[in-house]
Amino acid sequence: MAHAERQCDDCPALIDEECKVNGMVTLSSYRPGETGTIAQVCGNPEFRLRMMEMGFIRGTQVKVVKFAPLSDPIEFLIKGYHVTLRRDQANNIIMNQPEKAA
Repeated sequence: MAHAERQCDDCPALIDEECKVNGMVTLSSYRPGETGTIAQVCGNPEFRLRMMEMGFIRGTQVKVVKFAPLSDPIEFLIKGYHVTLRRDQANNIIMNQPEKAA
């Protein structure tokens, strides 16, 4: 079983028993200047609630602003404000394919 499938086995974010990871990418794989839309936030209920409180909700657009010098944490622009997440946190946010900056 693939890593993503194991991660999703007990995920309460499943929509109609279907994991959205297949064919999508994680927010941690985006590069500075790339923008995309959140498809799903995975993880335990406490993590998902915290992300929702910060605006990481399905359908919301997120832009990567910059990486810290050692690539962790990552700064994002979401709903008009800047938020910083650790790479492992951003790895639990499933996104559509990124759009390149114009």
